[in-house]
Amino acid sequence: MSRKVRIATVAQLHRGGPTVQHNRELISTLIVQAVAERPDIICLPETFLQQGVAFDHLNQVAEPIPGPTTDLVSAYARENQCYIICPLIGAHDERFTNDAVLIDREGAIQGIYSKLHPVVQGATFTCLEQGVTPGRSAPVFQTDFGRIGIQICFDIWFDDGWFALKRGGAEIVFWASAYDAGRHLSMRAWAHRVYVVSAVQARYARIVDVMGDVRAITGPGDPVTAHTVDLDVGLFHADFNNVQVPLIRTRYGTDVTIRMWHEEGVFSLETNRDDLSVADLIAEFELDPLETYLERNARLQDAVRAGRPIPEDLAPPYSPDRVQWV
Repeated sequence: MSRKVRIATVAQLHRGGPTVQHNRELISTLIVQAVAERPDIICLPETFLQQGVAFDHLNQVAEPIPGPTTDLVSAYARENQCYIICPLIGAHDERFTNDAVLIDREGAIQGIYSKLHPVVQGATFTCLEQGVTPGRSAPVFQTDFGRIGIQICFDIWFDDGWFALKRGGAEIVFWASAYDAGRHLSMRAWAHRVYVVSAVQARYARIVDVMGDVRAITGPGDPVTAHTVDLDVGLFHADFNNVQVPLIRTRYGTDVTIRMWHEEGVFSLETNRDDLSVADLIAEFELDPLETYLERNARLQDAVRAGRPIPEDLAPPYSPDRVQWV
């Protein structure tokens, strides 16, 4: 069955200041618009509190967790029964980290992600983001709609966090940032086959699907956008599977959404019935999901490369006479 998730995200449009309190008020206006979309989850931009604020030391913009900003955002989450990702500079004793705080539907703090890759501050290469300490891991958070991960700004350039989230089963990665990133977001979504949602201090926050297509985007005329995604989406390589597409279409018609990426040799399946899941379609039409097909190929390659016997469990779910290319 479908696993629909309503996502809202915002862009700060480079607006903010002159004080942290002004930025709390600004973000409140964006949250009010976002909750009107009745989302399951909202993402806010990286360190939105310090946009347009002049400061000499991080302790002037950093906060404990919980603190005044997470308390404010928690109240919105609780009142509107949605998750909210609230980024800020967290003050942890003598350490400062660039954090994204996950707040659940009841307004409780479920977890914190600390930016793995803060960017250098200054040409001497002696400081990260005015004194930020890098995080140590990229946790996956279990929500009531699925598994999510978080990355922040400069993390987009480094593979380790993204691969860790993929291995941990993240289905959506939220990327809070100061800048927009553009096609980099589509690249990450396509490479890791996850939904990617950005929230930015700049202009263009995006909701990107598992094939890298932008499904919703903010802009100077509207800093809030929302979109409903389906986490029960199946991706399939054209090899051996394409021959089943006409049968699926004939059998289910509009009960199933088929999206083809002809040049990439991939298609996706989603269902439009509560009593029908992608797993049902896989079983009925003996489909080979993309991830298992790639893994099966890799294991065969490894065996041939090493001169080992071919593993007996490599047999796919379809008969040996299934046509590979059409």
